[in-house]
Amino acid sequence: MEITAFEARFDEESAVERTRNLSAKNYVYAWLGDYFGWGTETEDFDVRAVYYPDYIAYTSATIRKTVGGEKQLKFLAGVDAITGKPGEIDVELPNRNTIDIDPTLVIKPEIDEDEVRSIWREWLFKYVGRFHRATEMPEYSLDDLELVYTPYWVIDFGSAEESLAVSDLTGRTAKVEEIDVIEDFYLHHM
Repeated sequence: MEITAFEARFDEESAVERTRNLSAKNYVYAWLGDYFGWGTETEDFDVRAVYYPDYIAYTSATIRKTVGGEKQLKFLAGVDAITGKPGEIDVELPNRNTIDIDPTLVIKPEIDEDEVRSIWREWLFKYVGRFHRATEMPEYSLDDLELVYTPYWVIDFGSAEESLAVSDLTGRTAKVEEIDVIEDFYLHHM
């Protein structure tokens, strides 16, 4: 299956390393282990990349402010293709590539482009009013809408409760059970 995905910033080893110091206890154990050479044996776990869908909305808007007059804005908005949650993209996006990937590693979008456009429009007015203090927005456009997949590194520690998922885009780590579609992937494919 061909998809457009962000270029991976991590590999299996660096994804695991991001989970190493999630608690003070783990940090101290890891530090002592490194310092004294303890625990050099590797834990038994499996690591797989799964591809999570997001829409990128390339946005242009003209706003008017009470003070400051008219202003042209261009920015990226993201809409989660599973939950429909919108937001401004505040991270630097890596290059995107078209890759051929096993379909079992791809999470299917649950929201179609028409729904995304509606979500984007509703979010845009709130966002521009709140963060740019606009009094009017006479012009706005959705210049492009792109479905792109973010690699998530799923680190299997034996159960969904103990396993972790690392976003390759943000580097954030979450328990697998906290992200429903990744938990479903874990339960059916790991």
